[in-house]
Amino acid sequence: MRRYQPKTRYKLSSNQEQLLRYVLKYRFVSSDVLAMCVKKERSTVYERLSVLVDQGYLVKLYDKSYRFRQRPAIYYLSSAGIRYLRKVGVERTQLHYKNKHFTDEQIDEQLLLGELARAARKPHSDKFGIFTKYQLGVDHFYLAPPPYAKLSGDDDSTPDYFLEYFPAYHSSWKIKKRINQHVNRADEAENKGYTYPHLLLVCGNQSTEKRVVSMTAGMYSEFEILTTTSERLLAGSNSVWLKPYEVDWDEELEYYGLPLEYET
Repeated sequence: MRRYQPKTRYKLSSNQEQLLRYVLKYRFVSSDVLAMCVKKERSTVYERLSVLVDQGYLVKLYDKSYRFRQRPAIYYLSSAGIRYLRKVGVERTQLHYKNKHFTDEQIDEQLLLGELARAARKPHSDKFGIFTKYQLGVDHFYLAPPPYAKLSGDDDSTPDYFLEYFPAYHSSWKIKKRINQHVNRADEAENKGYTYPHLLLVCGNQSTEKRVVSMTAGMYSEFEILTTTSERLLAGSNSVWLKPYEVDWDEELEYYGLPLEYET
């Protein structure tokens, strides 16, 4: 069945454009996620999403199996939505063209990454903004591919953090390679007078976290490395981060919250 293609697209309101920007930010979203982002009732957001879908700016993923699996409807930007955001000056939209076919597992991972980024910021929402890889600017300061998210301090006294996620059973060599990319980029940043963000490493389970701690405990870098598990982070506590060089798994662990204070 061919999808209805609207002949006329009306000028978007600021509220509608705001929704498109959030969809761009997180790649795949549900109405509940957007309601939380814009601080509106879910019914209000759902109505706005329906209009954007009807106008061809968003694509809605939903079929009968979603109800049986208790899976919410998923929304993502259509080509028209991407072109609209590009027209109004939004950068990084090309990242959304790279792959137009995602499995449920890949979508779920994107949803999880967004949830982890929001959870990392939530206890400190007055101190940080979130920028995902779909928003990070293209310059020498960022890796390729960029980290999933950056927590950006709201003032000069609050440091910035990159957030990376290593799923459970992620290959150790891949973890090591990614961390080394940050170390090398930090060295370049120092030579060019930039302060490299500290690194938040979220692990899919404690076994993966232990491997990450072992890899980084004796590492010298221009930035602080902190670890946690997705379970600890999503539990909502303020202090969930470990400093690898302090960790002794046989002793009581000390957990930290953000932002950490550093000597200047």
